[in-house]
Amino acid sequence: MGIFIVIVLFIVAVFVFMRFAPVFGGVPDIKSQKLIKASPNFNSKVFINLEPTIDIVKNNPQASMLNFVLQALFPPKGKLPTKPLPNLKFDANALKNGEFIWLGHVSLICKLDGKTIVTDPVLHRAFPLPLGGKPFAYEHAITASYYPEVIDIALISHDHYDHLDYKTILELKDRIAKFLVPLGVKAHLVKWRVSADKIYEFDWFGDQKIGNLNFTFCPSRHFSGRTFKRNTTLWGGWAVEEAGFSFYFSGDGGYGKHFKMINEKFGEFDLVFIENGAYSDGWPYVHMKPEESAQALKDLGARLGVPVHWGKFDLSYHAWDEPIRRFEKAATKLELNHATPMIGEVFTAQNPPRKKWWDEI
Repeated sequence: MGIFIVIVLFIVAVFVFMRFAPVFGGVPDIKSQKLIKASPNFNSKVFINLEPTIDIVKNNPQASMLNFVLQALFPPKGKLPTKPLPNLKFDANALKNGEFIWLGHVSLICKLDGKTIVTDPVLHRAFPLPLGGKPFAYEHAITASYYPEVIDIALISHDHYDHLDYKTILELKDRIAKFLVPLGVKAHLVKWRVSADKIYEFDWFGDQKIGNLNFTFCPSRHFSGRTFKRNTTLWGGWAVEEAGFSFYFSGDGGYGKHFKMINEKFGEFDLVFIENGAYSDGWPYVHMKPEESAQALKDLGARLGVPVHWGKFDLSYHAWDEPIRRFEKAATKLELNHATPMIGEVFTAQNPPRKKWWDEI
């Protein structure tokens, strides 16, 4: 009887925590609900992908939560870096138009049209509890102080913890003038006391012009959710265009027909940041393997490709540097123009860095 009571109390405690802890986000208001229900990508219950997609492959050993946890607790040799990763110090306030900085994973800072843009800023754990998702150590720890004093636009791809971080948003929200987010994600930011009038929600291929820049939210093949309830918010990537230059940030997602669809709409991109990491045979449809990432660059018509979504978190079974090593081989085989910036390195599409810095770890 005593054990039963303990179990019940534990379940109640978990429910209460997930219901009220702000890290899990909020519930869309009436205005957002109307936008969601009107979306052709919403089936009256959840958002859906453009093609049939399975999140987890049943009966695959890598789909087992137990196996995943055991690998995280007892990582095999080579899975994690053996020392802090090398990175460069930078002054984001001194960025010039056309310059980009990769901060690891999918966090970027860039300047275009005199405006500072950031993507999926995450400085802390990729998990709602202090039990996992800890970032890799860097030689120079990146904190909120590294971000610009004024951020004109924050682009959010979806609401997973490694892309939308509660603690980081609290640290940066007062510097950010505009948040461009997928349908449903506004509720999380409002819950975290971001002013609603700073947040703009988008369906796939919805766009907005800000100054001389045009921002378009594009499809990806993925899923969403900060609790056990999935796909009540949308996911995707961002195309950013100005006269004479364009870049694409893929967000997360598996390989699919959407890449060629995006190319048909926008033509070639001068620069593409493509997802490359956290893949597994247990979830092959929602994260690309490096060979697929390279093919996606070709489908998109990327004049220059940069692999991201690696170098910061342990989110799968592969070694920390396997994504970039496999990508290098695949991109070379396809004769793709690609760059491999160091974390914190300032670069442009016209002067792409190609040092294989991971070989020094």
